[in-house]
Amino acid sequence: MTQVLVVEDEAIVAESIASKLRRYGYEVIDTLPTGEEAIEIAGKTRPDVILMDIHLAGKIDGIQAADRISGQYHIPVIFLTAYADEQTIARAKEAGPFGYLVKPFRERDLYVTIEMARERSRLEAELEAANRELDSFSYSVSHDLRAPLIAIDGFSNILQEGYAGYLPPDGVECLTRIREAANQMDHLIEDFLRLSRVTRAPIAIEKLDLSQIACEILTQLATSEPDRKVHWKIEDGLTFHGDPGLCEIALKNLIGNAWKYTKRTDAAHIQVGSIMQGQTEIFFVRDNGAGFPSEKANLIFIPLQRLHSHKEFPGNGIGLATVQRIVNRHGGRIWAESEEGEGATFFFTFPEGTGQ
Repeated sequence: MTQVLVVEDEAIVAESIASKLRRYGYEVIDTLPTGEEAIEIAGKTRPDVILMDIHLAGKIDGIQAADRISGQYHIPVIFLTAYADEQTIARAKEAGPFGYLVKPFRERDLYVTIEMARERSRLEAELEAANRELDSFSYSVSHDLRAPLIAIDGFSNILQEGYAGYLPPDGVECLTRIREAANQMDHLIEDFLRLSRVTRAPIAIEKLDLSQIACEILTQLATSEPDRKVHWKIEDGLTFHGDPGLCEIALKNLIGNAWKYTKRTDAAHIQVGSIMQGQTEIFFVRDNGAGFPSEKANLIFIPLQRLHSHKEFPGNGIGLATVQRIVNRHGGRIWAESEEGEGATFFFTFPEGTGQ
């Protein structure tokens, strides 16, 4: 049976709510008038749900009490209040409530809100458990799987440096391929770990200068390959809102992709800009490189999916999956348009004030 704690300083209202709850089969642990008592009883009884009025007797209000209860005990709190002004709602949102009902409310709405809060709490608990398992798996990957790779690469290097003269040319070639494969696997492990961290990393939204970031990335790429002649054009004044670290990773992957896939293109060209679609600004990274078949555009964001051979264009197929997860975490979208041999354009949005 679902246990509910009611925090309401008007005794008649509290009893009315308790009666409604009992009619739906809930067990009412107690009805309390203050936030201080709510914190204490919540710690002792650990109810499944707490119904909390915002304006309470005592030194702290319902929002402050809910914030402490959520932080200490992770119990879902639903606000039941007669106040629906902007300031109160803004304060309530900061406490991360699992529901907000304005009095007077219908009995059925109370039931639906409680059930939705319980389901959300269950899903969040499962997600937290899954993240703990993912952390454990990431640690295992980082340490347990890398150890044999380091041994393979290390002993192969010893053989290559100390005994190459005793081996025929095809034996030396085999050692070289072993070391290359070990290094490729190590890079793949690192990319998977980075993809995992991107999915769970906290987000801090700031206003960012996309034009400047893109210019810095392309300048770094040009410095690393001074023999390449790539013309690039970056639209001035491109700004968007996002997490600085995650967005830099996304742009490095997108622009790095354009740089890589124009390697075999004469008069290589990369463009970074934006277009308006209604009220939405859509950014893009465009190149005139190898491109890919348009019918396979839905595959390029799947981890390990590659549309070109590793020999032709080295890589492991994790970069674009990482970009998609970063964009999705900001509440945006990303998609691509391309034709084989005619370059590719990646479009993406970063809605202002979003992110989770």
